[in-house]
Amino acid sequence: MLGAEGAITRIVLNGKEKEGLVMPPLRGALDDTAIAAVLTYIRQSWGHNAPPVSPESVAKVRAAVGNREEPWSDEELQSTP
Repeated sequence: MLGAEGAITRIVLNGKEKEGLVMPPLRGALDDTAIAAVLTYIRQSWGHNAPPVSPESVAKVRAAVGNREEPWSDEELQSTP
């Protein structure tokens, strides 16, 4: 989970679809602070030293995706910052 911060945030917010399998969205279940904490934990676990994810960063991505309800595909995520 060391990919682009914007991409991993989008996955948590809207879910991800691949080969007919779907990770459910968590946008309604977690606030920006909780998502930032989870992503920071994952990015800094298992010997990795990625920078923390801020709640403000999550809020920016949340605003950018707006009312999107569909899960993301690999192709879409590859073109996100």
